[in-house]
Amino acid sequence: MKIKNLFITSLSVIILIVQSCNPKNSKEASSNVAVTATDSRGKTITLPHEAMRVVILYNALVDDVYMLQAGEKIVGIPQQIYEMEDTYSFLSKLDKRIKNKSIATPTFGGQSSNAESIVGLKPDLVLTFNTDEDNINQLENLGIPVFTFSSLNDEKILDELKNVGKLLGKQKRAEEITGYVAEEVKKMRTSQATSPKKIYYAWSKGRIMSTSGKGSLIDMAITLSGAQNACPVPVEAPNISAETMYKWNPDLIILWNSKLSDVYSLKELEALPAVKNKQVFVMSPSFPYDPHTVKFMLFAKQLRHWCMPEYTQEQLDQDVKKAFEIIYGKKGLI
Repeated sequence: MKIKNLFITSLSVIILIVQSCNPKNSKEASSNVAVTATDSRGKTITLPHEAMRVVILYNALVDDVYMLQAGEKIVGIPQQIYEMEDTYSFLSKLDKRIKNKSIATPTFGGQSSNAESIVGLKPDLVLTFNTDEDNINQLENLGIPVFTFSSLNDEKILDELKNVGKLLGKQKRAEEITGYVAEEVKKMRTSQATSPKKIYYAWSKGRIMSTSGKGSLIDMAITLSGAQNACPVPVEAPNISAETMYKWNPDLIILWNSKLSDVYSLKELEALPAVKNKQVFVMSPSFPYDPHTVKFMLFAKQLRHWCMPEYTQEQLDQDVKKAFEIIYGKKGLI
């Protein structure tokens, strides 16, 4: 009997050792470890384990999660993902659910969200921008953790990606992306490529007389390109007059989700040198250059090409291709 009991005890120990070495059990154990990160509000978000069901309320943040290779965790996205042609086309390559439009869209349209629909998706994490105060308060009052982004500048974008990477169990992946982008930004800032040209950035949907002032995200990207922001006002989003536009006299006008005709059809701007010289450019397709993500670096490189022809289209294309391979971790996407 003693021998039998000893055999059973030994067998039990062996089984326990094998189970402890089982990758599946190790993965399950790691997924049950609490994770903590700090969002743009300075708020500490703590989850009992890495997030497995994520609802995202802004387009750029959907992009961030796919960069982190955590797309399978997404259970809700903005409706606009399906409506923006270049965004939908690209993300369809990464996720069949996007292609089939089968991921839920808990939105009314625009950026309005349906809290009841979000709750129904049973998320363990919601991602949104810190300006989305009504939704943030409502969801947190319902006990749903919310991680917010600000995308104020390059440092914030990199820091916020690293922090959300912690909550998604993708910290190493986040470090790979942010390390590469930080190094590229350093190279751009220390290079001798500068231009005296002034860039005027016009807001989307034909809002030509709305721009981005000093200290804004766009101002950071323009400065990174080596050019200057034509708007000298330290205001996030000033509205200006045609008279002010002539006073600033930009060398280039850059459009985002607008058409060239939105500028060329304006009688009050037809004598502006940038308009007369056909120095109006559309950032299109916009998806590869979204400045609210780490692709602010590519936004700046596109501006550099338009301001400095010595930085050729061929070089730009090569840089964009390389960047996409690194930030999405996959070749042949563009």
